[in-house]
Amino acid sequence: MGKKASSTIKAGSNIQVKEGVCVPEFPEICCGGWTGMVVEVRGKKVSERTYILEWDDETESKMPDVYKSQCEDQGLFFKMACLPGDALILSDS
Repeated sequence: MGKKASSTIKAGSNIQVKEGVCVPEFPEICCGGWTGMVVEVRGKKVSERTYILEWDDETESKMPDVYKSQCEDQGLFFKMACLPGDALILSDS
């Protein structure tokens, strides 16, 4: 059996969000299938790591306008997110 993706994901890895995952700050917005790159990994233990992601242009073009406006309203940068490793899979692209 191979390693869990969360143990092999590192800065520079291309990722895809697993289906059914929602944006932590906005649980009504599903981000399953969104893709991007890991820019930073936080946490020493694999089970506690979080991943700072930058969404790619394709994902940004598909984001709902309500997500972008909610981010702007709360002073968040919609082009980035922080998710746990168990919400991510490594992507080939």
